[in-house]
Amino acid sequence: MVRLALGVALAFWFSGAALCAENPEAKGSIGVATMLQNGTILVGVGGPDAARARAVLMVEPGDTNYQSIIDHVGGLKPGETKPIPPWPDQPPAPKKENAAPESPPAN
Repeated sequence: MVRLALGVALAFWFSGAALCAENPEAKGSIGVATMLQNGTILVGVGGPDAARARAVLMVEPGDTNYQSIIDHVGGLKPGETKPIPPWPDQPPAPKKENAAPESPPAN
């Protein structure tokens, strides 16, 4: 069963990569998201060229990231494949290097 799911995921990745290559709006896409008929989302994240997936992730309904993926691609319906735009960059958290330990307040 796992092999079948992986095969389906890879097949959708390749068809999605072709869709992104043909769709001018997909420029800058980091991959594709495809929703299966059962609601599972296959997320294919690109590799060095459009013909290879670096990773394929299956996200099922109820997963904590499920709705955020749908929202990020602008909605997704069963059977639909959409390009995944990059997420906005977030500034790195400030590092506290060589910070002196805080001393307790004086009374």
